[in-house]
Amino acid sequence: MIDRTPNYGSPSGAVPVTGERRQFLIAPRRHVHAAAAGVRPPSAAELHAHVTRIPGVEICQQIPGHKQSHHLSSSEDEAVAHYVVEIDAIHAHAIRASAGGRVIVEEDLPLSYGRKHEVDATPALHPQSAFDEPQARDVVIIVHDKEGRPVPEASVTVVTDGPAATGSTDARGQVRLQLTQLREEPVRTLFVRPLNGYWNKFLHRVTLDSAAPNLVIVTPLNEPNPDVPPVAAYGWGQRLMGLTPETQGHGGKGVKVAIVDSGADASHPFLEHVRSGIDLTDGGDINSWRQDSIGHGTHCAGVIGARLDQGASPEAGAMRGFAPEAEIHALKIFPGGQFSALVKALNYCIDHEIDVVNLSLGAPQISEAVEQKLIEAAHAGVAVIVAAGNSGGPVQYPAQSRYVLAVSALGMRHALPLDTWEQSQVVAGSETQDGFFSPQFSCFGPQVAVCAPGVGIVSTVPGNRYASDSGTSMAAPHVAGLAALLLSDPALAGYFGPRGPTRVTALFRLIKLLCSPVSLSDSDNRFGAGLPQLHNLRRLLGT
Repeated sequence: MIDRTPNYGSPSGAVPVTGERRQFLIAPRRHVHAAAAGVRPPSAAELHAHVTRIPGVEICQQIPGHKQSHHLSSSEDEAVAHYVVEIDAIHAHAIRASAGGRVIVEEDLPLSYGRKHEVDATPALHPQSAFDEPQARDVVIIVHDKEGRPVPEASVTVVTDGPAATGSTDARGQVRLQLTQLREEPVRTLFVRPLNGYWNKFLHRVTLDSAAPNLVIVTPLNEPNPDVPPVAAYGWGQRLMGLTPETQGHGGKGVKVAIVDSGADASHPFLEHVRSGIDLTDGGDINSWRQDSIGHGTHCAGVIGARLDQGASPEAGAMRGFAPEAEIHALKIFPGGQFSALVKALNYCIDHEIDVVNLSLGAPQISEAVEQKLIEAAHAGVAVIVAAGNSGGPVQYPAQSRYVLAVSALGMRHALPLDTWEQSQVVAGSETQDGFFSPQFSCFGPQVAVCAPGVGIVSTVPGNRYASDSGTSMAAPHVAGLAALLLSDPALAGYFGPRGPTRVTALFRLIKLLCSPVSLSDSDNRFGAGLPQLHNLRRLLGT
């Protein structure tokens, strides 16, 4: 008779219990960080030994250094590569401990992009008494424009005292939602976000009828301000910063700008001149950077460099970015972007001698591996402009870094319909007499260098479309585009000097000098030095 009783008493019969395996980024501690820690940077062989000597380490990929990696090396064999591995936290700690401070071991955490969620939903019902019973009911919402035309593909979210109900309108502009409430009463909020062409609508304490369809009428992007792209050359934010055909000058000619984001739809009529890029996401191919499933990178690209190619029909519009003559590189790391993807993107920027980088992304945690790469980028003359973040709290990373220029968001009430979500985002006490304000979502703190328009910004989105978006993600491209414009001005060449860290410092200093203060009271440093405006350049140059 065969004994089938498990042998729990012997190692061969036991199932080992391990912690959850996660993705970690392992990098050599180099230059400034090695000196601060009082350690010698590891050699390539030593780093490889630290990674492989611990059992159970699965190497997912090895990220080679950039072409200038050894410029900051203390020895010829100094390690410059980064490892992306899968390992549990205990073994990650073992690698860190065995290296004696010479190796960075950190979790390869995700980066976020885009706006703060417009609605805050209650995850579950909260009965007021033991006798309260949840009630479910269906409502039909119809979304039309002012001409009575249905608006398909509009996202509709209803927040009650229970879980939020969300759906998208069909070709008839209709969506059916099931609401769960403790009692039939006005819902907390109704939020409608059209895919393109219209402003969002954000309503409080709305009574929704279950017996008849509920009609919502959305406002086109050319109201209340008719001068919006693509009909107008410049959006309200560009005009506020002083962008005109006269101030646009050389338009970024001769300057390389990288947009590290979700790619860019290079088939859009205003972005057909974008011909350089790379997909750094898993499974990306040589041309998939042109496919932007999110739309975030395409929106940023329009603010920075939109233009019509020669021979295009003027009926398409007149939209122009800050630096339409710049060479745009679209570096795709979203969806799924992590610190390791940002390391690869910064390597690309150094190798391709990018002048200005736009990072409309961030994370609440600091990455020492990314920080070292930002030092190397600055040393190579790469100016990195970063969105401060949209969590409404302290500045996020990498905007926290001293080697970048952090940008917060500025809004203008007059540019928005009264019933948009953005009108609900005004920070109390921040509104000026001219209607400018700091939005609640914008991160703030001592690291904010400047502010820029980031509320209700109309720009390009995939599929030959245009949409409004809000966030510090929209503010950063205004400053990145301005930076490219300044670098292309021959009159400033002597001020900037040759490519290198001094040029980066001079560029950041000039952007701050171009600022006009937004508010006399800014104890939270929501606006930094203020709003950069091109007309201040004439004052500085004495012309």
